[in-house]
Amino acid sequence: MDVPSSPGSHLRVKSPHRHRRRHHSPSRTGSGSDLRQSRHTHVVTTSGKPEGDEYELPPRDYQNPLVQESDGNFFESFTALSWRQANKRLRATSEDGHDRHPPSEAQFAVKPKSQNLTKNEFELLYIEVLYTIKHKIGTTAGGHSPFIQDLYQYAQEAFGISPEDHAHLLARATEEKPPIVVVNITVIKAKDLEAKDADGFSDPYCMLGIWPGRLQDGDVFSDEDDQTKYKESKKGSISRKLSMAGSKKKRDKSARDVIPAKFIRSTNVVQNSLNPIWNERFRFDLEDVHSDRLHLDIWDHDDEFSVIEAAKKLNEVKGLSGLGRYFKQVAQSARTTKSSVSVDDFLGCVTIPLDDIPSTGKERWIPLEGRTARSNIQGEIKLKLSLATREDRGIPEDDNWTDVRQHEDLMSVFVQHEVRKMDESPSKWRGELPKAAMTILHQHAIQGDVTDAQQAMCKWIAYSRKHMEHHFDYRILLKLLAELDRLWTPDSFSREEEECLAESFKHFNQYCLSLLSKQREVFPTSCKQSICRLEVMMQCLANVYSMDVFRHVCPFEKELLPEVKVAIKKGTQEWYNRISHLRQTSSKPGDHEEEIIQRLIELTNHLNADLVSAGLTYNLLYEQIFKVDYCDTTYRQLEKWLGEEFNKDLRQTLSKVELRSSEDASTRGSSLIMGTCLFELYLALQEFCNFRNSLPNGDQRSTQIVRYYQWFRFVVANWIEVARQKSLQRIMKAVELDKVAEVTEGTKYSTSAVDVCCCFSQMTEFWKQLNWPDLIDAFPLVQKLAEDISKGAVMYADMIHQKLKDEGYYDEVGQFDVTEQLCITINNIEQVRRALKPLPDMLRFSDIQKAVEAGNGTGKGGKLNLNTIVKEADERMVRKIKTVVDRVADKMRPDIKKDVFHLNWAPESVPADDAIGDLLTYLDSNLLTMNKNLLKTNFDRILLSLWEEVLEEFKDTILKEEPRQPILYKRMYDAIELLVDFFHANEKGLQMQKIQSEQYKELKGLLNLHKLNTFPLIEVFYDEKLQQQKEWTSKEYGFLNVRMCYRQDSQSLLVEVLNAKDVIPLDANGLSDPFVLLQLCPEHVFPNVTIQKTNIVKKTLNPVFEETFEFDISPEQCRHAGAVLVMTVMDHDYVFQNDFAGEVYVSLSELPGVDEEMSGFDALSITSLPMMQPKHKEKGALDVLAARTWDKDAEEFVRKRKKVEEQAV
Repeated sequence: MDVPSSPGSHLRVKSPHRHRRRHHSPSRTGSGSDLRQSRHTHVVTTSGKPEGDEYELPPRDYQNPLVQESDGNFFESFTALSWRQANKRLRATSEDGHDRHPPSEAQFAVKPKSQNLTKNEFELLYIEVLYTIKHKIGTTAGGHSPFIQDLYQYAQEAFGISPEDHAHLLARATEEKPPIVVVNITVIKAKDLEAKDADGFSDPYCMLGIWPGRLQDGDVFSDEDDQTKYKESKKGSISRKLSMAGSKKKRDKSARDVIPAKFIRSTNVVQNSLNPIWNERFRFDLEDVHSDRLHLDIWDHDDEFSVIEAAKKLNEVKGLSGLGRYFKQVAQSARTTKSSVSVDDFLGCVTIPLDDIPSTGKERWIPLEGRTARSNIQGEIKLKLSLATREDRGIPEDDNWTDVRQHEDLMSVFVQHEVRKMDESPSKWRGELPKAAMTILHQHAIQGDVTDAQQAMCKWIAYSRKHMEHHFDYRILLKLLAELDRLWTPDSFSREEEECLAESFKHFNQYCLSLLSKQREVFPTSCKQSICRLEVMMQCLANVYSMDVFRHVCPFEKELLPEVKVAIKKGTQEWYNRISHLRQTSSKPGDHEEEIIQRLIELTNHLNADLVSAGLTYNLLYEQIFKVDYCDTTYRQLEKWLGEEFNKDLRQTLSKVELRSSEDASTRGSSLIMGTCLFELYLALQEFCNFRNSLPNGDQRSTQIVRYYQWFRFVVANWIEVARQKSLQRIMKAVELDKVAEVTEGTKYSTSAVDVCCCFSQMTEFWKQLNWPDLIDAFPLVQKLAEDISKGAVMYADMIHQKLKDEGYYDEVGQFDVTEQLCITINNIEQVRRALKPLPDMLRFSDIQKAVEAGNGTGKGGKLNLNTIVKEADERMVRKIKTVVDRVADKMRPDIKKDVFHLNWAPESVPADDAIGDLLTYLDSNLLTMNKNLLKTNFDRILLSLWEEVLEEFKDTILKEEPRQPILYKRMYDAIELLVDFFHANEKGLQMQKIQSEQYKELKGLLNLHKLNTFPLIEVFYDEKLQQQKEWTSKEYGFLNVRMCYRQDSQSLLVEVLNAKDVIPLDANGLSDPFVLLQLCPEHVFPNVTIQKTNIVKKTLNPVFEETFEFDISPEQCRHAGAVLVMTVMDHDYVFQNDFAGEVYVSLSELPGVDEEMSGFDALSITSLPMMQPKHKEKGALDVLAARTWDKDAEEFVRKRKKVEEQAV
């Protein structure tokens, strides 16, 4: 390894004979904090953040380019296939022309034959416009032009008429007979009328008529009552009846014979209502719109005959005298007294001038008035008034088919004129006509009595026809369809109008469907504006088919869904034929296999590009608007045709290649097999087949190329074998050309590790790109790939470790140095080891396991095999790292041993942080270089190895050195806590879980015992016995049954020894002579309490004692640490010493009555205690006591306990 040497690149381990400074060592803060600070400052990963266990590929910037060039960038060329495929797909899209400006709809749409007006029809239409302008009616409403000259000028411009022709045609229009002005009145409803009937309601109806302006008020009546009424009006009383008061002298007698009867009309009667609703329409001719007035009366009907008869008589009136007599009868009924019967009551009236009606009409509420100022009238009536005209042409008034056709033609002329002004951008036209055009159209509509629904129909027909010629914004048509749908009712149009509208719908639908079949050309997905036009066009088409008027006028049209599917299939077939034809024209007979495959790649990429763009744009629109799955329909067609292409070309080509490969192994490395050509085709086919996932659930029938991957299996197997050879060559080359990778915050590893990790990553990444669909079939391929990568990793670890050995790392002669080279070696192995971690996920071990289990039941072995391959390689590399790491710890152990020894033998007056100072300083200084250059994982390994060495030295010191006073062990205990803090380093060093290992816990337990004085240590011994009693479950030595409690009143412990069972036989006759000894321990807690015992029961293994004992002790003694009652069962022997049968331990602090007063000793439950034999606990309290030969109390306790153990069986 080419590691540059520098003054700071070596750290020498201190010599065992180095100068030592005693009792003045650096404090805890001066040593342990250095490690924490250094870890915080120097331990960084290449990404600049604390390193974790997650694997992260080293930066490719640190690769050695010479290593990649050594095999011609073999692995890089395969991992780049995915983005190369994406680029090829984009190029395929570009070749389809999607990146160019979309063509005009006129190139592809089916257009109906144009219906142009003849010259004569054109002139007649212009005369109609001039006639309409000349006879303009109504006041000008908002949005319309009030200037007649502006209307003439706009019409002349729109029709393109010269001034001479305009003057000539205007003269002809002037010669035409003026139209008859009519007023349309809709009596809508009234509210808050006066109640005239006894039940609190009225039966209202209306009478209305036109009062000619040439007649004066009162000209209707001729009798004296009328004259009286006229006189009253002179005094301030004004009559508000159809029969208005007026001067007889001013009556125009000549008018009596010219007033038609149709000037008077009546509504129906609404029964029992004060808020009647009529919604009845009336139409009156006007003589002079500027002077004529509308008069309306509301009456409460009391006699059915009077209303019906009045309606009949209206048609019999021939002159003014008859009309006068009728209104006289009405007026008299209004003046009839309440005692009269069968006479209608007056509810109110209104009189409205007609000269201020806007051309758009008006609708409003009008307060009712009385005949005189004294009349008490209430309520309002709502009327709708509008003006129109009619011509006396000898046809029915409701037949306006000619006006409707003229209105449509006029609309077309104006639209054509406005679109023509947009030059080359008709799509920018918003569909709005200027004020002059709107005024002319409005006047033509009201003069021709063209309804709102008819106007909407004319507008749709004109706009849709002109759209097919000029292609303006579809949103205009969408609004027109909504307006037509809103206004249409089943009786809106005549038969001729319905036929005309049906023809318009059919032409528009054919136009849109033809564009759908050419949408790839007309609406390319790369053009956002085109997609927006497509969306609105589809909405227009869907709206047409969903409209009630369409179903009414086109009852036999096909449904939209099958029509759309036919358009999709037709368009897809035409597009595929064009793409396939281009490929076929470029092919030649006898083409090389690689050329055939390249053409298949191009074809597949074209299809993939089309499906991708369809999924992102077209499919969303079709599903949202038509509820049609565009991708499903398209994919099934393309899959069928592509399958035919592959069955014809690819299988034959691959069969030839496989045959040559099997006959001659040397062809495995040929350009076709080992090049990227076949894999590009594989990835293209994979992408195509992945579109099957978008097919509807349950409808994914078997497609022709679903098992495409089987054609490439021999190619993949060959690639894995060649990749193995290439990877081994690359590993050797990487080690040969190895050099240090300079990382910002310190050297972490060399280029060889980066090269090897990247090589493994590229191998797994390429397999991931292949995404082999058949997991069972993938098992042997994945197994081979995992073996190759694992063997390569182990080989790299061996090579890099051998290089370290060759450089004298394990030599026993000479000075041992912790160098950067050593750190880099460890890091390199660790970095490559981490490269194995992603293998189970990248190679899908778990998925393969499940598939194999479901397939043939041998999955368990398969999973074990796959995981074992990686696990074994990982373990071998970890062992390799540990070999290097342990070598460092072994070299440092002698100095650690010396520092621990001096810690143990330092004077009692030296505190722990001073006594441990030399050890902390030594560790901190030697870890500095490793901390700077090692990966955190490896640095933690070093720390852990050193921690284990320190723990082992402490343990050896305790067990092998001469026993010391407890205070010195207390100092060692504190020193261990300081070392814990040092190695943990505020969470920047070892994890606390690793620090607090079993080895640490064992050492801490030993120090806990050794630092105690003798009496507390004896108490610990009895605590150990209590714990042993709780864990003892064996029945081998029998049971002792007792009852125990503590009595607060007498400050005494009561123990009733009942019996024992299954005592072990200790006499020659197979029986025993048992008795029980009762002793309170420890003796220093119960100094004056004597041992008590039961009577001896002869020759039995189940003695019954039933004896009660009392001990005078305090509750505090019972609660003392280690306070126990020891009951020992002995076998009495007259000749020799008594034999030990078993013992039990009872915690006094847990006895009933110790913590609370109790009574009823006899009611206590019997405690059955299994008897134990003395069991020596290794390194327990008794061993520590035994080591204190200078302590008489400890010696005495150990002597007694040894005697008990000697008596035990």
